[in-house]
Amino acid sequence: MSQQALNDLLAQGGGALAAPLPAEELQYVPEPLRPLISKRNGFYAFGPALYVRPWGAGYQGNCLWWNAKDLWRQEYKGVGDDLLFFAEDLFGFQFGLARSGFYSFDPETTEREFMAKDVFGWAQKILSDADNLTGAPLGDAWIEQNGPLPLGTRLAPVVPFFLGGEFEVDHLNPIPEVELMRFRGDVFQQTKDLPDGAQVDLGF
Repeated sequence: MSQQALNDLLAQGGGALAAPLPAEELQYVPEPLRPLISKRNGFYAFGPALYVRPWGAGYQGNCLWWNAKDLWRQEYKGVGDDLLFFAEDLFGFQFGLARSGFYSFDPETTEREFMAKDVFGWAQKILSDADNLTGAPLGDAWIEQNGPLPLGTRLAPVVPFFLGGEFEVDHLNPIPEVELMRFRGDVFQQTKDLPDGAQVDLGF
């Protein structure tokens, strides 16, 4: 897959969220992510819709912090532990790296979908269907109506999407990202073995 796709994705993004990593630190970034992180260490693209996390312990929202087991991942009780989450869409749906390649990950249901074997293919996939894979049009509409999306939040309905929450501006609220993922992990645990039509305590 051509490196051009990655360059084109970066052209849709804003400035780096963190300083470039020196070579001695870049070696600790998983090899499949190095072409991305070495070019721009964290950024937003398509407005705030696509969020690629910076690498490096000193930066707010960094990838290592986000993947810590005691932050929100414990709510999933091991599901998705083979994925390193490095980016997300407007709604906090994750993009992750596994040994076999790059995946999208639905934190409400834990369903995953293979996207590409390398970061260039992942970038091409994002570019080919950016509206659906990032949520950018809804992000633009929400910002026009409400102003900038607060830092550290993602947009989500009170009722999870898979339970009938609507992809509509008036039904979306900015939720702190860690709080949102913990909530989704809890709902997943409640619903994963339930029959259709069972009651769920959202508590949110």
